[in-house]
Amino acid sequence: MIGLVAAVSAAVIAAPNSPATPSPIPTAADATITIDGHGYGHGIGLSQWGAYGYAVDHGWTAPQILDRYYGGTVAGAVPVDSLLTVRLQGVDDQQTAVVSATGGLVIVGYAGGPWKSVVAREMSQGVYGVWVRSDIESCPVDGAALGAGWTQLPLTSPSSVTISTSVDSNVTTKYSDLASVCYSGGATKAYRGAIRAVNGPIGENRTVNEVAVEQYLRSVIAKEMSPSWAAAGGGKGSQALQAQAVAARSYGLAEGRTAYAKTCDSTSCQAYMGAASRTAVGGAFTQVEYPSTDAAVAATAGVVRRVGSTSGPVAYTQFSASSGGWTAAGSSQLGPFPAVQDDGDDVTLNPNHNWSVAISASSIAAKYPSIGSLSSISITGRNGQGDWGGRVTQLKLLGTVGSVTITGDSFKSAMGLKSNWFNVRGTVNADPCVGRNEPPIGGNLPAAAGAQFNPITPVRLIDTRDGTGTNPVRLLSGCTLVVQTGLAGVATAASVNVTAINPTVAGYLTVYPCGVTRPTASVVQTVPNRVIAGSTVVRLAADGTFCVFSNGDLDVVVDMFGSYSTTSGVRFEPINPVRLYDSRTTKAPPAAGTVIRVPVVRAGRAPSGATAAALTVHAIGATGNGFLTVYPCNAARPLVSSLNTAVGTSITNHVEVALNGAGEVCVYLHTSMHVVLDLSGWFGAAATTKYFAITPVRVLDSRPDANIGLAGAFGAGANRALPLAGVGGLPAAGTMRAVLAEVTAVGPSSAGYLTVHACLTPVPSLSMVRYIAGFNAATTVIGPDDVSGRWCVLSSTTLHVVIDVSGYFA
Repeated sequence: MIGLVAAVSAAVIAAPNSPATPSPIPTAADATITIDGHGYGHGIGLSQWGAYGYAVDHGWTAPQILDRYYGGTVAGAVPVDSLLTVRLQGVDDQQTAVVSATGGLVIVGYAGGPWKSVVAREMSQGVYGVWVRSDIESCPVDGAALGAGWTQLPLTSPSSVTISTSVDSNVTTKYSDLASVCYSGGATKAYRGAIRAVNGPIGENRTVNEVAVEQYLRSVIAKEMSPSWAAAGGGKGSQALQAQAVAARSYGLAEGRTAYAKTCDSTSCQAYMGAASRTAVGGAFTQVEYPSTDAAVAATAGVVRRVGSTSGPVAYTQFSASSGGWTAAGSSQLGPFPAVQDDGDDVTLNPNHNWSVAISASSIAAKYPSIGSLSSISITGRNGQGDWGGRVTQLKLLGTVGSVTITGDSFKSAMGLKSNWFNVRGTVNADPCVGRNEPPIGGNLPAAAGAQFNPITPVRLIDTRDGTGTNPVRLLSGCTLVVQTGLAGVATAASVNVTAINPTVAGYLTVYPCGVTRPTASVVQTVPNRVIAGSTVVRLAADGTFCVFSNGDLDVVVDMFGSYSTTSGVRFEPINPVRLYDSRTTKAPPAAGTVIRVPVVRAGRAPSGATAAALTVHAIGATGNGFLTVYPCNAARPLVSSLNTAVGTSITNHVEVALNGAGEVCVYLHTSMHVVLDLSGWFGAAATTKYFAITPVRVLDSRPDANIGLAGAFGAGANRALPLAGVGGLPAAGTMRAVLAEVTAVGPSSAGYLTVHACLTPVPSLSMVRYIAGFNAATTVIGPDDVSGRWCVLSSTTLHVVIDVSGYFA
């Protein structure tokens, strides 16, 4: 007699009244690595803290500081009225909305105004419309209708619009006189110069500030250096501000980001916040400009660094917060300055001259998932200048499943380090799989005898989150869990569900009998930060164990639902798949909390006397993250699930479940969704086949580097025959009645499904595997083979297919 629930394919991880959120538990292999470093930033050119140190501690002048940092350049000049165009990135791809508290806005080239509010919007590709009002300052929502109070100007299809002020923005001391750009949320920033609405090279909307470079620098210097530095050392610190002014002036003029703007306002160019800001229209202005930094700009007006001579091009004078004691060499024609020792950077107030940070091995591995778990870090290249041999140019990360060789800059960016000048202390566990290594290989298992199914009340064998059956730490990439079933000498195989919880990368789990060479096969295709389950019937080793291997870090839960024995249990009768139930005929999906009763014993389905059924269960278009549970209607609903759902997706799983006395199963919905059930076989006294477990064997891999079974991707609508009889230890056609295998859709570019059948004509209008774009998906399939011992597989979209056989019925 089949028990209450037999071999449910996806055990509950978030069951009712059973919280599922795993607690973050550090792993034994999660070593802490200390990284010591020097400096903050790329280190090319002027060090801001170094300039402070040279000025205050060494008494250097601004020209001396600049000569030190920018070798290969000399002092030169540009006209003090030079203009700079600055892309305001905070309003990219939006309207250009400008306000002025004193109402002095005008449109360059248009005789009208002044106004308090101006909005420029693109009406068609490259053609702007302009709306104005003079009564109030108003920052309308981008795209919102402009109603009463707004007037559209009769402009003739302008490709750009320049908004200026009626006052001289270079000399006014009233921020209310300036053109203030509206930002999302209602904040405004006041800018000197003019504001232009213009298209970028591919038609993107851009807002640009056209500003005199000397006015631009008043904001930049106040943000790049502290205005308080001017008073340091009895006024010596002002030389650092002046050096910064020359460097920033040269940098801005040397840049050539785009045709419409030479530079930008973020720190990827130079920090430029405008002259002042407000949190909302009508609010008080917060100044950005300061007298001490204004004085540094004025003292160096028109001074730049030029390459080679006073007639050479303006130098691309990069700078950073701290060099750490040695600058890095510039590498461009406009930035030819060599690396130099930087004694000025070693100033007491500098928090970045020396630094240390602790990083976990797992956080490094998470940034480089192809290596598995981190085993070691080897620095293989430095630039030869300074402590430890200088800045890191190359390093190698060795992991449990691979390695990567990367630049120091790449590692700095990935791990959020202050600079590429660093050294590594501490060691990574040489054996990240300690306690979870693959058992010794003892050779192939003897062929298993035919066995019958014995269900049990579901039991949890492994939960890495709380330590059930193992240590309470995540299973790391490249490691293997040995699962004890307690069935040594009793069973040939176990019906289990293996669940991958919150993996860091897309990957897979392999389930196989311990003691044999790990097969090229998978049961679960993992999805980052998702809960994905897969069922299988796994061959057991002589000691009753089986192994679970992962190629990524994750938590694992293993539940057992039954076993296959040669001395007891019930047989199985495979049939060609047939639809039992489809809620889509009712159009509206059943509501959350619904219990659906589905008759299995009826004409054309399972016969009278059937005690359990093998089903394919589909959850279609779920309205929320949740689950459904399939169970015999005469039983209390168990705290397990048959599959887990995600919003808007369609998911398929295999289920083997007992029937009630009336031959029914019930389906409980945790969230609203459509449900489809297909029957692929039944258990009972009249059934005629036994299960023969084997070590998983790959019989199909259509990918070009494998070409197992069938070569080449499955085209959309392709229905291809796959020989199974006599392949990988399977028996001859006529002996084998059905196959149990994990069928995997690989690399789908769009959502779709796979249909597996006994090469029937016409192809059944059913599916066994559903997938979404971008992620592999696997489902256990039990299906009969045709008279030639074949399966046929139809794909609704173009993809590759992998099939791993775990056993057969005969």
